[in-house]
Amino acid sequence: MFQKLRELRNSRVAYLLFCLPFILAYVSWRFFPVFVQWLVTCAFNYHVLPQRASWLWYMTIRFFYTWYTFLAIGVAGMWAVAAAVARAQRKGKCNYRPMVSFVVPAYNEERNVSRCVTSLFKCAEKYDGLCEIIVVDDGSKDYTYEVAWAAIELNRRRHPRVRGKVVRHSANLGKTEAVRTGVNKALGGVVAVVDADSWWAPETLLKLVDYMAANGKKAVTGYVHPSDGDDEQNPYVILQQLEYSQGLGIARCAQSLGNNVLVVSGAMGLYDAEALRGIINEKTARSVTEDLEITLEMHKRGADVGYVSTAQSLTVAPTTFNVLWNQRLRWFTGWLHNTLSIHKDLLLKRAWLTMLLWYCYIFEYCGAIVDLVALGAFPFLFWFAPDRIVFVLNLLIFMPYGLLIGVINQAVALKHAYNKCNYGWLLFYTPFYPILRLLNIFARSTSSIKYFLGDRGNWHKP
Repeated sequence: MFQKLRELRNSRVAYLLFCLPFILAYVSWRFFPVFVQWLVTCAFNYHVLPQRASWLWYMTIRFFYTWYTFLAIGVAGMWAVAAAVARAQRKGKCNYRPMVSFVVPAYNEERNVSRCVTSLFKCAEKYDGLCEIIVVDDGSKDYTYEVAWAAIELNRRRHPRVRGKVVRHSANLGKTEAVRTGVNKALGGVVAVVDADSWWAPETLLKLVDYMAANGKKAVTGYVHPSDGDDEQNPYVILQQLEYSQGLGIARCAQSLGNNVLVVSGAMGLYDAEALRGIINEKTARSVTEDLEITLEMHKRGADVGYVSTAQSLTVAPTTFNVLWNQRLRWFTGWLHNTLSIHKDLLLKRAWLTMLLWYCYIFEYCGAIVDLVALGAFPFLFWFAPDRIVFVLNLLIFMPYGLLIGVINQAVALKHAYNKCNYGWLLFYTPFYPILRLLNIFARSTSSIKYFLGDRGNWHKP
């Protein structure tokens, strides 16, 4: 009886926490314009003359103000609360230690595969169970095969209890085929799929296995930190670190609250071997985002997919505009291909996963359209403003307010992503984050047009 009352009380507190961001958003929406009007009159000593604004101008301003206020405070706050609740509900450790097989698909990765293999050997040494490392060279044209073998042989001398081998495709068959080859050769009951340009922290495997076993998941992923493999001073990499902290540290962690993580990242994914083998041998991946395709297929088969933020991996992120642009085109095209074609039935189910998919379309794809319209409408809003001076003064006040909200959201995201303040300096780059957001807007628009014209994306630049 007391246990049920305690659960009921906790559920009411959770509901109240989810409502709180929207209450704050309403307070800001309702009273901040009043404060701005007072500030314009008192601080700037500008007395607004009563003028009648066009109804279209007024409704446009009202729409943008409402959209961005509730998005930045209400929706962002709701995701942060969900992420906090998900972290609080995570169960503890488990003593179950199944054999783990690392599968590393690699194509032209001679620069990165050695670091990847070395990190996996270190993870295996921290793990109490048996481990093996299988590198699948997918017909590389460089020295990936030789470098991978050298790395395995060198690390086996330091860590003799860990097995390792390299399998070679005679031709480039694609990442999915490389993963299939590795999974079918794996002996472990658990398979870890790791991109060759990624490397894991030493405790990552232990944390992923503990989380999977203690929480009954069929697949689990963790936080992926974008890096250039060096001092991480590249501006593109820094902006991606801000982005990943929000997209993974907050959004993906929140998705785990209902076992509905949308993507098990290729940089770090731990799977039940039989579940993954059943999917990858029965289905031929058709999209350029095979990690999303496999994850959605797992959801269709009723598998629980989780996320644990304390397990971390680093991955080589794009350091130039062209590479970043092509990556985003591939991601967004793959998303459209999966949700509108391969797994389109998920959009019509009565499930939380379906709501998440529609959320992405409303706030990311439709949101991109809203952002483009806002950019195009700004000159007209200024030109047709009843009082242009007041319009400019309002912007001067709203801009720092919006920046303050952005910094707070980013600080929360960094805390969720890294669990400490090591990357607090990234907050100073928050004013430049709209640059990456703008790139994503144009990439989503471009990929949508190309998709409906028949382009399904490609891995390699033609």
